[in-house]
Amino acid sequence: MHTVYIIYSPSTDQYFIGQSKDLKITLWQHNAKTNPVTANGKPWEVRFTQAFDTRNEALSLEMKLKKKDRTHWEELINNAQPTV
Repeated sequence: MHTVYIIYSPSTDQYFIGQSKDLKITLWQHNAKTNPVTANGKPWEVRFTQAFDTRNEALSLEMKLKKKDRTHWEELINNAQPTV
């Protein structure tokens, strides 16, 4: 299972989009400053997730989202169905 995620940093008011096989570990890595791109944004909060069976499916959505703008991401986040 692969997950596409959007995380948000209140301290820098920025979003980051990625995909991961283990979201808990990935979020920990972002907050532990192991990723230079997100090192200054601690703490990062998960705002959106979508699971896929294959990495290719997840990569496809990740690339599509990265081509969109902040308004599109925030619409997606606000319209996402909560997971139970």
